[in-house]
Amino acid sequence: MSTKIIIPTFFVLLLFLFSCNQNRQKIIEEMIIASDESVISTEEKMQDRFINRQLESVNTILFDGKSLDDKKVLLVYTGFDCQSCVDKGFLVLKNLQSQNTGHKVYVVATNANLGRDQERNEFNDLVYNDMNELIRTELKFLYTPVILVLDTDNRIIHLDFPKTHSNEKEIIEQINNAILK
Repeated sequence: MSTKIIIPTFFVLLLFLFSCNQNRQKIIEEMIIASDESVISTEEKMQDRFINRQLESVNTILFDGKSLDDKKVLLVYTGFDCQSCVDKGFLVLKNLQSQNTGHKVYVVATNANLGRDQERNEFNDLVYNDMNELIRTELKFLYTPVILVLDTDNRIIHLDFPKTHSNEKEIIEQINNAILK
């Protein structure tokens, strides 16, 4: 008699567990889709919030207070950022340099091991150390790493957040389009 109760109970329990697993998978998939949409909308909000903002600290950090009347592309990151995202930012800047378009590219870091990052990414130009976090403070601690495209007056004309899965060719195309405007 106990076998008659145990076997159906076992099948009911298996059916329950199987249906719960499918529901959990659907919930996980919905959460992934929602988080991707959230990231996109957050990046769009960042574009709206920071476009046309002038960065006073750039000349202080890069040029000892002098002004450079060229458009610039900056990778700004901290030592606490996603390393593969930082590496993607370096890759974008190196590809921009290799195109010989005349874009001035700079890397500005805070709390990072500059030598290690340069070596790992085979980036031979100077990486500027923003010891006082002037850029991040001026931008109210904007999420990093971030690639900023600045006009001749150091106003932000485009920004991008490099991520591990970002397509660097698309980022470069967006940067080139922003500079040509």
